[in-house]
Amino acid sequence: MQKKIFLLAMFIVIACCGLASAAVDRVVFYPSGADYTQQLRADIRTDVNGYYVLFTLSGQAEPDTFSIASLTKGVAVNDVSWSRSDLSQSPAAIETGKKIDQLKFKLDTVVSQRQAVQGGIMFWQERSKIQQTKSTELGKIADLVVSNLSKLYAQSAKLDMKIKELKDLIDELRRKLAEITGQGKRVWNVKVSVAAKGTKSAVFKVSYMLRNCGWTPKYKLDAYPATNKLKFTFEAEIRQGSGVDFNKCQIALATVKKRSRISPPNLQKWIIEPVVEEDVVVMERANYAAKSMMVADMAPSPAPRRVSKATYSLWEMGIKSIPAGTIRKYAVEDESWNVEYSFLTRPSISHDVFVSAKAVLKEARDYSAGPALIFMEGAMIGKRGFAFSGTEKTVYFGSDPMLKAERKTLEKRFGEKGMFGSKQTYNWKYLIELKSSRKTPVRVKVQEAAPVSGDKRIKLTVGSKPKAKVKDNKFEWLLDVPAKGKASLEYNVDMEAPDDMKIDFGLGR
Repeated sequence: MQKKIFLLAMFIVIACCGLASAAVDRVVFYPSGADYTQQLRADIRTDVNGYYVLFTLSGQAEPDTFSIASLTKGVAVNDVSWSRSDLSQSPAAIETGKKIDQLKFKLDTVVSQRQAVQGGIMFWQERSKIQQTKSTELGKIADLVVSNLSKLYAQSAKLDMKIKELKDLIDELRRKLAEITGQGKRVWNVKVSVAAKGTKSAVFKVSYMLRNCGWTPKYKLDAYPATNKLKFTFEAEIRQGSGVDFNKCQIALATVKKRSRISPPNLQKWIIEPVVEEDVVVMERANYAAKSMMVADMAPSPAPRRVSKATYSLWEMGIKSIPAGTIRKYAVEDESWNVEYSFLTRPSISHDVFVSAKAVLKEARDYSAGPALIFMEGAMIGKRGFAFSGTEKTVYFGSDPMLKAERKTLEKRFGEKGMFGSKQTYNWKYLIELKSSRKTPVRVKVQEAAPVSGDKRIKLTVGSKPKAKVKDNKFEWLLDVPAKGKASLEYNVDMEAPDDMKIDFGLGR
C-alpha cells in the first residue's frame, strides 16, 4: 500500500513538472500596445542587500505595468527596481544586424563583379576601334567583339538587378532593426529583491505592457442582393515592434470599443414660417440673454455625469510565432450572413438609389472600428469605416448604377383667394420617376421632406398618389419598379396664410 502511494505521489510530481515546463507565454494585443505574460526561471543571486533575481526586458516595456509573482514554494517577492542599459541588445536585433552585415558583404562582391564586367565592355569597345589591314582579320575581330559584348551586357544587366535586390533587402532589414530596437537601442534591467532560503533558482510569472505594437481590424463586406447574402470577412493586422520575439505564444486580440459617399444624404426639414423683422430678432435675443443670466445665477452647478464605457471582447487566436519587427495579417472570421436588402432614394437632392443590407444575427457581435472594403457582387465600390456592436447592423453599399431617380416640378404657383384678397396661397406639385435597368423587379423606398408649419396661421394641405406615409417630417413611399421599366408618383403641397404675412418658404422657395 505504501509503495502504491509513493508511486502515485511520484506520478503527480512528474505530471506537475511536465505541466510547468509546458507553460506557454501569452500575448494579448490591444489596438495600441500588448500585454505580455511569461513564466521565467531565474538564478537567485546575493549581494549586500540580500537575495535577488535579475531580468532583462525589452526597452519597449512599460515599468508602471509590471507585475511579478513567485511560482516556487519558499520564494517570495519583496520589491522591484528598474534601470536602463545601453550595452545590451535583444537577440532579434543582434540576429538582424548579422543579416545586414552578410548582405552588405554580398553587395560589395556583386558590385566588384559588375565593375569587372564594365571593364570588359570598355576593352571590347576599344578593340572594335582598332583598324586592321586584312579584311579576314577584321571579320574575326568583329565577330569576337559582338559575341563578347553581348555576353558582357547580359551579365551587367543581371548584376544590376542583383544589386537592386540586395539594396532593397538591406533597406528592409534596417527598417526592421529600427522597429526592433526602438529609440535609443536600450533594454530594461529589472532587479527583483526576494526572500529565499537555500534555493538556487525559482520560477516567476511576470506580466507587463509593451509599446510600439498593436493591431488593427480589417473588414471586407460583399453584397449579393439577388440571394439576400452578405459575405463578411474580418482580418487582424498585427504590428510587432516590441523588440521581443513571440515564439509559440498564446495570442489574443482585445477589441476595445472606441466616412465617395456610400450612405444617402440627409434630408433637411421643410419649415414654412413668417419672416421675422431684424429689429424684432435683436430685441428677442437681448431678452433671451437677460433671462438666461438670471436663470444661471439661480441654478446650481451641474452635477458630474457618469459616462458608461462598453466592455471589450477577446479573440483567442491560438498558438502563433510572431517575430519582432514584423507586420502579420491573420484571418479571424469569414462568414456568410442572411440579410434583408433595401433600396432608398431622395430624388430632390440626388438621382442615386442607395442599397443597404440589414443583418439580424442570433448572437451579439463586437467588432471595433476599422477600415472596410465595400463590394457589390465581387466588384469593389469604395472604402469606409466599419464598427458593429450588438445583433443588428445596417450597412450601405453605395448607389445602384442600374437604378435612377428624378424629381420634376410640375407646378409652383402663387395666388390670392377670398374677399378683398384676405388670403395668400401657394401651390407646389412634383413628379418623381424611377427607372430600372435590372432584370428583376425591385421595391424602392422614396423619401422627401414634408413641410412643417412654423405658425398656426399657416395652413398646409398635402396630397399624393399613391398616398404617402409621413414619418419624422418626411414623406415616404414604397414603389415597385418593374424589370427594365419605370414607376412614378405625384405629390402636392397647398398653403394658405394671411395676405400681409411675409413668408419664408424654406426648401420650397
